[in-house]
Amino acid sequence: MGIAQKVYEWISIGPNATVGVWVQGYPYNEFVTYSITAKLNSNVPPSTVDVKAKMSIESTGPHVDGTVGRLVYVTNNSIGPQPYIRCELSNFRETLQS
Repeated sequence: MGIAQKVYEWISIGPNATVGVWVQGYPYNEFVTYSITAKLNSNVPPSTVDVKAKMSIESTGPHVDGTVGRLVYVTNNSIGPQPYIRCELSNFRETLQS
């Protein structure tokens, strides 16, 4: 059985902004997938903002410590007044059986 865990958190992502993080430490025989959860991080009423975020994995490669790393980006696509968001990046990891 694999495990799921929070990997990173952005406290505030501005409107139409893109942020990224390099996440490493995965062995070569490990399957990893990611998920994001976006929440409104503004003082406007929640009903006035359509909270949306897009995640993409731009590159995967070896890290200097001998593990695999991935560059994960998140873009705030929310619509409304002051659509600042808070976003958590989680992963699910499981070792591949040979």
